[in-house]
Amino acid sequence: MSEVAGVCYTVDSGTTFQRPGDLPDTSAKRVLLFGGTFDPPHIGHLAMAQLAWEQTGVDEVWFLPAPSPPHKAEIGDDTFSWRLRMVEALIDGRPGLRAVPIEMYLPRPSFSVDTVRACQTWYTETQFSFLLGTDSLAQLPTWHGAQELVKRIAFYVAGRSGYPFAAALATVQSDLADVRATPIEMPLLDVSSTWLRERLANGLDVFGLVPPRVLDVWNAGP
Repeated sequence: MSEVAGVCYTVDSGTTFQRPGDLPDTSAKRVLLFGGTFDPPHIGHLAMAQLAWEQTGVDEVWFLPAPSPPHKAEIGDDTFSWRLRMVEALIDGRPGLRAVPIEMYLPRPSFSVDTVRACQTWYTETQFSFLLGTDSLAQLPTWHGAQELVKRIAFYVAGRSGYPFAAALATVQSDLADVRATPIEMPLLDVSSTWLRERLANGLDVFGLVPPRVLDVWNAGP
């Protein structure tokens, strides 16, 4: 809960977090949050964010790399700055797309409900929504704090192979009656960061799915 509107917020543990001074200000009235590990970020991430920005009418899409995602124990803080730099390289020069390191200042592991709570408290003049794929939408009832999350924020959803939007939403609504979700139109680009990471580790071609400027950061290492 907020202690000082727009300045501090308190997580479930009772710990209070003040907005760090080096987080950016924004004049954006509507922001779409796009979380993930981005290990590495790729053309699928870029297309999803760009098309969502075009279709939803938000002022900005914020890429929020997760330092320590709860479902990926092998990814942690030691690569966070590296992954953030790769995201910055991915979106360089594209208006409306920003990399914002909010989760660097939040509890570990990185739960989306904490991120949304912090954004809404630290940026009180901005309306936030959340971008995800239909595969993640289908898993939403299993997320930590899902009941609070769906009451706090609406979702925009990009299609994923094997997860039709209508079916995924109907299943989620049976557990989370307050969920608000709207599909966005985009081609099915089911690019796997895991698959790309394995190919890069073995020096194999990634067929342009990771832009050259991102590969430069990848090859430099953390």
